[in-house]
Amino acid sequence: MEKPLSSKALPAYGFILGAICIVFTLIFYVTKLYGNLWMGYFGNLIMFLGVLISIIHYNRVHKDRTSTTSSFAMGWRTTLIATIIYAVFLLIFHLVVGGNPAHTLVEEDTVKDNFWIYFLGNVLFVNLFVGVVAALLGGFVFKANQKTDKPQKP
Repeated sequence: MEKPLSSKALPAYGFILGAICIVFTLIFYVTKLYGNLWMGYFGNLIMFLGVLISIIHYNRVHKDRTSTTSSFAMGWRTTLIATIIYAVFLLIFHLVVGGNPAHTLVEEDTVKDNFWIYFLGNVLFVNLFVGVVAALLGGFVFKANQKTDKPQKP
């Protein structure tokens, strides 16, 4: 069975989520708010909602006949793409701006001082965890036939 034409564009959700995270990181960096704890929660909320939206769209494209496993796989792919794009951007951004003394703030900057802990903890671990939880939730909740995890017959 051939995939519907619009399902080929579904990995774009991962790229869009990565771009949104990059834009908010730049905004928070310019306004010097990226060290606030709730800004990290905001990024995690974006990841969670973005993965859920990608699963909803995936199910609509396939006319709600997908299996729970394929819905989860779509959410996992979206999470991986967005996390990789965001992580690569942050590494490049840290190398370009993070170590430059001309850009240091007057007060102590804990995010810059502890970049690797922030990167491994918040960017990689938490985004992957939030993405997996959203993919599991989306795979089970947004399935049309809740009695089975198998795809529906047309």
